[in-house]
Amino acid sequence: MLAGTPANQKNSRWLTWGRWLFFASGWVAAVFVGVLELPAKIVSFSENFAPAKETTLNAAIDYQKYVGRFSSDPNSWVGSNLVSDGTHPPDDGDIQLDIEYLGHGEYSGEIRSAYMAKHALAPWSRVMIDGKVGLTGTFQGVVWDIVNGSRASYALFQLSPEDKSNGSLRLTPTSANNIFPGKVVLWPTDFEMSGGEHGQRFENLLHEVVARPSKNENAKNVESKSDP
Repeated sequence: MLAGTPANQKNSRWLTWGRWLFFASGWVAAVFVGVLELPAKIVSFSENFAPAKETTLNAAIDYQKYVGRFSSDPNSWVGSNLVSDGTHPPDDGDIQLDIEYLGHGEYSGEIRSAYMAKHALAPWSRVMIDGKVGLTGTFQGVVWDIVNGSRASYALFQLSPEDKSNGSLRLTPTSANNIFPGKVVLWPTDFEMSGGEHGQRFENLLHEVVARPSKNENAKNVESKSDP
């Protein structure tokens, strides 16, 4: 029988349909398996999304540039103290920061301010800070302490890179305060952070309170003067 006869054409059609059924069955099976695996993939995605996002943002924004010890004293810059016997000299900077990264763009730490000791009505010159970095890469911070059993905010500030080659930062106050004298350049350092000191204005206020006579003493003085 010739190749062009109806029987050969019929066999050719069956082969074509067979191939299409074979490929279609494979596609259906793949889709079916994919549907079965979809819940597991969704769970896997939800579990790994946050770490993946954190890693991506870390690479894009470089959160670590705000981590560590910083001082307003340029002589304490870690780059000028490459040879050391392992000791950590005391930090003499007027503004000193110690910052830790908590993750998800949030930070905590401490600040020591000599200016604060002289001008702020605070008992201590070393207090806490909290900070957060948004998508712009700027550090938004708050200086705070516990006063009368509750949190009290002293000032708001920003940190931004001053010179990426040496890791220095620029601190910019963003609220009226008695913590910072103005914009300050901070240098990364490994010097030991100062423990802080009592605020002078706070001590002066305590002395004034102690020196004031009590109401009872005033009353006694008035009575004694009124006696004949």
